[in-house]
Amino acid sequence: MRRNRFFRCMLAGLWIGILFVPGCGKKGDPILPRVRLPAAIADLSAASSAEGMILRWSIPFALDGIGSFRILRSDTEAANACPGCPQDHRTLVQLSVADGRLQRDGEKGIRYFDADVRPGRFYSYRVAGCDPRGNCGEASNTAQRVHETR
Repeated sequence: MRRNRFFRCMLAGLWIGILFVPGCGKKGDPILPRVRLPAAIADLSAASSAEGMILRWSIPFALDGIGSFRILRSDTEAANACPGCPQDHRTLVQLSVADGRLQRDGEKGIRYFDADVRPGRFYSYRVAGCDPRGNCGEASNTAQRVHETR
């Protein structure tokens, strides 16, 4: 009887040991999935009009991987402006590619009109393309202009 009990305990211990053996071994560091972000826009420009600021840029990539554009803006008094200095750009708006406020400008161009500007202010803009999940690529070059009334 005692011998039978000993073999049962040994068999149970062996099964428990077998269950834990596959869990042992060297585990590597987790690998994050690669997310391909849209390329940076290189030709952002800003122009002042009587009604506001007009931003224009071309798309160096197909719109297939783009879900939206994030438009960043910084503004200061024109007298205190420092065009070559780093600016504190903050998100002005993030617009879906299908949003009517983004207008096509030629074959690969996009145009956006910023009407929320005041005369005598220095505006600095950057634009970033974002994938459909909202992950944005690098921001564009900086386009700067003082808004003047005409």
